[in-house]
Parts: sequence; structure tokens; C-alpha cells
Amino acid sequence: MLFQKLRLAATIGCIMFLGACAVGRSVVDINAPSSSPNPQTGTSIRLVDVVDNRVFQVKPRSADIPSLSDAKIGDRSITERAYARKRGGFGKALGDVLLPEGETVASQIKQAITTGFRRAGYRVFDANSTDPDAQTAIPVNADIRKFWTWMQPGFWQVTLHNRTEVILNGDLPALKDGLTIENHYSDGMQMVLDNDWTQTASQALVEFSDKLRDALLLRSK
Repeated sequence: MLFQKLRLAATIGCIMFLGACAVGRSVVDINAPSSSPNPQTGTSIRLVDVVDNRVFQVKPRSADIPSLSDAKIGDRSITERAYARKRGGFGKALGDVLLPEGETVASQIKQAITTGFRRAGYRVFDANSTDPDAQTAIPVNADIRKFWTWMQPGFWQVTLHNRTEVILNGDLPALKDGLTIENHYSDGMQMVLDNDWTQTASQALVEFSDKLRDALLLRSK
């Protein structure tokens, strides 16, 4: 009797979960950490390249690996905007989650990097900045290895996870031998709506930016 009740509860949970998670592609923006003003003084850097080097798979062994449908996995105009994939209660892929056109994962992470450096006391300039100080600023490059949001179905709730990993290089004491910033954010909920993808990915970027600031301050001592 107990087993039947538990099975019924699980079935109802899956139905609610599938009903809330729309099948098909969703275009949902991310709110990167709000930009901080450039400090008046401090070491100047120039963000030259923020490169998306994530590897996508058609049928990954686990949901935390970036994946897309077969037809789109080789399309950079799609992969550079993809940051999650919806799945059903039994792990079946239901649709992709992409940033709006004109936005990319690299541009979102670039903003988070800029915020992290500025909050650590660095002056940050864009690669194309015409500011005179940008011409003598130290070049910094970023290699995006991971940025992916996925769902983990549970008996009573579903958990959204995001894993981020970025490697920074530049001729700075704080970046000697490269600086790797990793972050894993998770949040539990009863059902997943489109704004939950935004919330999870946005909060993950906030934590990433904070970790970058802390690492830069620690290495600068």
C-alpha cells in the first residue's frame, strides 16, 4: 500500500514537472553581475580575448555535459548562446535553453570578469577601448572551459545546477602560471520555469565574479 502511494506521488510529480518545463527551445536571457565603475587608480588591464572553448556532445553520459540536438551541435551561432538543456523526469532531453540573439556566453562571462577585476581594484578596459590608458594596459585572456546549467530530478523536488570554469592568463603577479576560477551553484525547487534558468545562471555568475575578486585580492598580497 505504501509502495503504491509512493509510486503515485512520484508519477504526479513527474507530470507536474513535465507540465511546467515546456518542451522545445527557450530563449532566456541571463543577468550578469552589475558592472562596477573603473577605479581611479590601480593596475590597468585590457581584456583582449574571452574565448568560449566548451565542448558539446550529442548524447553525453550525464546531464552536466553541454549538449544540443544533432542538427545544431556544430553550429557556432547556436552553441555560443546555449547554456542549458531541459530534461524530463527520467532524463529525456526536452529542449535547449539559449541566450537571445546578440548575446553570447562569452559576453556574459566577460562582464562577470570585468566586475570581478574592478572590485579587486583593477582598472579594466575593453580590447577596442580608445582610452589612452588602455594602450598601455596589460593584456589578459580568458579561456571558458565550462558554463552549463542542468537539472537533477528528485523524488520531491528538482535541483538546478550550474558549473563554471574559466582560466585567466596575463602578465600579472595575480595571474602567474594562470588563474583558474571554478564555481558550482545549485538551487532546489518544485518545478522549473523559464525564469528559473535565468535565476540559476545569473546567481552562478555573481558567485563566479565574487570568487575571482577574492582570488585576485589574495594573490596580490
